[in-house]
Amino acid sequence: MRVLLTCPWCIVLGLSVVSSASPASRNAPAAVRQTGGVFVAYSAQAGGDTVTIQDGDRLVVYTLAPDVVVTERDGDGPAKPATAAGLAQGEPVTLHVGADGTIDAIEAAYTTVLTRLVTYAHGAVVTTSGRVYTLVGTAAQFNGPFTLGTFLKLRVDPARGSAFDIAASEQPFSGGAPNAPIPVTFILTVPANTPPTDTVYLATDAGNWVANGTRMSPLAAHTWTATLMLPKGSSLKYKYTRGSWQTAETDRAGMQIPNRSISVTATAASQTVRDTVVRWADLPS
Repeated sequence: MRVLLTCPWCIVLGLSVVSSASPASRNAPAAVRQTGGVFVAYSAQAGGDTVTIQDGDRLVVYTLAPDVVVTERDGDGPAKPATAAGLAQGEPVTLHVGADGTIDAIEAAYTTVLTRLVTYAHGAVVTTSGRVYTLVGTAAQFNGPFTLGTFLKLRVDPARGSAFDIAASEQPFSGGAPNAPIPVTFILTVPANTPPTDTVYLATDAGNWVANGTRMSPLAAHTWTATLMLPKGSSLKYKYTRGSWQTAETDRAGMQIPNRSISVTATAASQTVRDTVVRWADLPS
């Protein structure tokens, strides 16, 4: 059995959202199978962690087995241990579905491309090899520089001709530029009384504390997400709002809270931040 979920963001994009049935809802064990798609989001849930996968024109939510095994493979290299929380938006994955409908294993596979930029137009980069890669997922949030000759380090899905991760530098990449920007994904849980018609935003010191600086995207179960490209080793101060400082987050008593802050990893290729808003300034707890 599959259950349709409400997702305003998905309706706008013309996507349907399907949740894999929990083991308790199944009348008989299903055969073990594989399925694939591109990674969208990870969510920690009381009834079992989940991942959201885009499969064609659908978003499918799968429950992870407690002992799920996650690996990543770069080209023909060996598979390396990874975590579901550490996967990047847009990363191609293969899922191993167990007999009870939960995901036993996730295999992510991509190719790293070191190249230089020829041109950038309409959300795609043209490289010196002549290959064109459409920027998707975390790479689609990248703001440049997109100047002729810029050195690029891309993680790509060759089958789809897409790049889901991008770093740019004035110098050639070896193991990666020391201060290259990496995707930092924010996953936010908001109060149950958050108006369903409202939008959640990320306000940051890097964005001059504009209250509606970065628009977040809604996921299931009062969860929102956004990805920023931030330099390795940098820091960021931020808060969540619903578009204005009058609708900003507070503590449970409705009092202003200190700015949130993160330190961006200096070694990893991506980072995930999970936060919870306990109350909005204009709404009761």
